[in-house]
Amino acid sequence: MDRNARMEQMKKKRLFSAFLGILTALWFSSCGILDTESSGGESYLTPKEAIFALYANDPAPNDSLGPHLSTGVLMPVHAGAQYTLSFDADETHEAPKLQLYRLYPRDSEYYDVGSQTKNLTAIDSAGRWVYHFDCGETSTPYWGTVLVEDGEYYTGAVNNLRFEGVGSNSLHFSLNLVVVGSYGGTSDDVSLDSLSRLILEEFRSAFSPGGIVVDTLFLHHASERSDLSSSYPDNEPWLAGKYSDDYFVTEVGGWPNSDAEPDVYNALDIVLVHRIEKTGVLGLSQLFGGNLGGGSGSTVVVGTHYLKNSSLESSQSALQIALTAVHESGHFFGLRHTTSQASEVLSSLDQSNYHDGLDDTPFCEALLRMVMSSEISESLASMPSGAMPRVYLAKSLETCPDALNPMFPVSATYPEDTEDFTEDQLTLVAKMLQLYPH
Repeated sequence: MDRNARMEQMKKKRLFSAFLGILTALWFSSCGILDTESSGGESYLTPKEAIFALYANDPAPNDSLGPHLSTGVLMPVHAGAQYTLSFDADETHEAPKLQLYRLYPRDSEYYDVGSQTKNLTAIDSAGRWVYHFDCGETSTPYWGTVLVEDGEYYTGAVNNLRFEGVGSNSLHFSLNLVVVGSYGGTSDDVSLDSLSRLILEEFRSAFSPGGIVVDTLFLHHASERSDLSSSYPDNEPWLAGKYSDDYFVTEVGGWPNSDAEPDVYNALDIVLVHRIEKTGVLGLSQLFGGNLGGGSGSTVVVGTHYLKNSSLESSQSALQIALTAVHESGHFFGLRHTTSQASEVLSSLDQSNYHDGLDDTPFCEALLRMVMSSEISESLASMPSGAMPRVYLAKSLETCPDALNPMFPVSATYPEDTEDFTEDQLTLVAKMLQLYPH
């Protein structure tokens, strides 16, 4: 029986295990008012707030970004990249200046405004105002935006905002699989070495059609590092978010290079834990993580187990673990869910983002209207800012047109049926990989 016939036969009896990723308002979007005291009281305008983050090459509609561009949108940029920001010209206004300021995170909620990095004049092109600029910095900084007209914050319309970034970094990358705590096994009793090989195989299969090369996978245990061994012993399971406040286990990211492994520092860090201490959560990532080489946003976290409810634990199969790692890494490289679940639309503060914005990925109305169980909703309410959790939800769903896409937020009970990334998804990943320094 071929695959299509098998899928049709199983159409009415297949149950789906839900993996509903809930956006918690874009990366750092909980950072409200920016502290501007460090500007020294000068008369020039500075960013006032950062309710939204603007990501390069994000195809989602992001309709809520435009009204805030004038007074402050958080913009992560990457060293050595070239950028273009553009929006429709407003015939009732002169083209504003685009001023960009360096932002310095003070804590998880506030930024200090540093010096101005750019003061840009628009180019009028086919009815759009276009701003070109390079990021000449040596790290991945945060910039804040200001639009200025006649010495005041610009009050004209900002429609069809687009932010594009181009980099020249390699389409090759490697993986670090960092085991934190003891390895708890899989539901199908696959060894750690075999799981490592399967993860590498699934990554190569998923990304190679886009011209992306996954070179190798380095297997590590957090206990191997002298600076971490006392914090992450390998004789007990690690519960992310319970044994420390850092769900992302950021400390183990950026594995040090060695003579035997000279390229390991800039590999993508996949942290394997026993489970994430939130009901139903299988894995975590940052959308547009952008950091290959340690630090905030650099780790993708996957559990071999998960909490089905507050007291019952279940394990994933090896293939489910591998596909969860691929899914979360898709978020790291800027892929949103093909269909947004209703609660993530609300938490992102942008109702226009009900899909990923890509032309070749349909979305599912039924899933968009789905209401999550209260237990999981309450569990996710206290997730850290920027977290993109993938969760388990035992509900049946009608077949959706994007149900087997790797970035669909509900994974089939039969993970072997998962389809390939689409052409547009792979194109976006390739753009972001070239943008991320590594």
